[in-house]
Parts: sequence; C-alpha cells; structure tokens
Amino acid sequence: MLDIIIRASYFILMIVIAYALKKIGVLSKEDGVALARVVLNLTLPCAILVSFRSFVFEWNYMMIPALSFAANVLMVIIGFMMTRRSSRDDRIFYMMELPAYNIGNFTLPFVSGILGASGVVASCLFDLGNSPMCLALNFAITQAVVGQAASRRLSRSLLTVFTKPAFDTYVLMMVLSGLSISLPDKVFEFAGLISPANGPLAMIMIGLMLEFSPDRSKLKEVALVNVLRLLLAVVIAFLFFRYAPFSYEVRKAVAITAFAPISSASPAFVSELKGDVELVGFASTVSIIAALILMPFLFALL
Repeated sequence: MLDIIIRASYFILMIVIAYALKKIGVLSKEDGVALARVVLNLTLPCAILVSFRSFVFEWNYMMIPALSFAANVLMVIIGFMMTRRSSRDDRIFYMMELPAYNIGNFTLPFVSGILGASGVVASCLFDLGNSPMCLALNFAITQAVVGQAASRRLSRSLLTVFTKPAFDTYVLMMVLSGLSISLPDKVFEFAGLISPANGPLAMIMIGLMLEFSPDRSKLKEVALVNVLRLLLAVVIAFLFFRYAPFSYEVRKAVAITAFAPISSASPAFVSELKGDVELVGFASTVSIIAALILMPFLFALL
C-alpha cells in the first residue's frame, strides 16, 4: 500500500512542479501545447506499442473492450444531449471530458504492481475498447458536432481518425496480434526507450495547461463532469465485479480500471478544437486527484 501511495504522489508532484514553473515564468501554456504534440505523436504511440509485446489475442475476453467502448459511447451521447443549447466551448468540454480513460499513463502502473500479469491483461483489454474512442473517435465526433463549416459531416470528420499516430498504432498492433505476427524485438526495444517518458510528459502537459478558475460556474462544470464519471464507474465496477464470468483478478482489475481519470490526451485534442484548454486541464487534474484517492482504497477493499 505504501508503494501505491508513493507512486500516486509522484503523479501529483509532476503536475504541481509544471504548474509552479509556469507561474514563475520558466515555462508557459504554449509549452504545454507543444508537449501535447509530442505525447500524441511520439510517446503515446510508443507506449501503446510496448504494451502489445506480450499481448495474446483471445476472443472470450472481448466482453471487456465492448464494455469500455459502450461506456465511452454512452458518455459522448450524454455530453451531446446535455449541451444541445450550450456554447461551442461547453459542447467541446462535456463531449471530450465525460468519456475516455487514462489507462496507459495512469492505471497500468497501479494494476501491474498489485495484480500482476492477469490484471495487466484485463486493464489492457479495457483500454482496447477505450483507446479508439479516446485517441480518435471522441475527437472526430466532437469535431463534427462543433465544426464551423456547414458541409462538415460525421463521415468526413471520421477520416481524421487515421491521421492520429496513436490510433494507427493500436489498430496495427491489434491486427498483427490477431494474425499471431510479432514485430522484431529491436522495434520493441526502441519503443521501450521512449515509452517511459509518456507518463511524465503527460502530467507535465496537464500542469502547464492547468488554471484554477475562480468562476463558480466553471467549478460546477468540473464537479459535474467528475461526478457523472464516478457514477458510471460505480455501476461498471459493481456489475462487472459481481456478475462477469472471469477470475477474481480479472474482475478486480476491470472494476478498478473503471475509476481511471480523464484521458491525458483530452487537453491536446481540446487544444486542436480551440476549446477551453485551461478548464479541461483543471477537470483532468481533479479527476486524477479523485482516482489517486479511490484506487488505493479499492485495491484494499475488493
């Protein structure tokens, strides 16, 4: 338990340091935007690639990615319905922040240290349904909804999915795993040199984009997003842990993964959409703090 608390404190510390460096003028929010490009186009694809090194494709576990994919779709729909008469920034905020989970950068270190290989596999499978949504589809759908060009349609917007290196990496590795084709070890070794930077850079990115807004209406939006995410996590965790036909370790891993914070890719995508990046950074940080409090408790409880 002490190791979990120490690891959790490191995530918060990286955010605090980045925020402090921004406040004293050493770094700026623009540096956070540049880091977002590095995360999305280099470190995150490498982290995904490394996660597939020992992945074994099995059809009987496809219930797990189906669950996470459905959770993302549900939250996008809820965000869309909630903001039918709202501003463009509000639509971007709710549709990008309600869905998507930060699993690779945040959850996997916890799960791997406590539950071992079976827990890692379960979390990776949850991420299998989550990643296409958080790495591309949530962005594409939101882009289509808020696009200024009247001729922009969802089908056209979805083409942007294939311009995201992280999504392309995920699709490629899933296809290769399904065909039992393994990449050369040197590829994984090279990606392994880069992938450890993904988590720290993502936390620094959030810290640089973070602003604590005194506007009470903004605080209510942040609270609402996080409460809705936690309510869905409780439902998923309870139903899956109690009724899913898997081993105890797998059920526990999925239940805990459901409480993962907002995807670290969200601020970068919101930046591309010209949305309220500062508000997104604040909401992401609150979700991380909530997860840091809840996850150790869940490891001990379940």
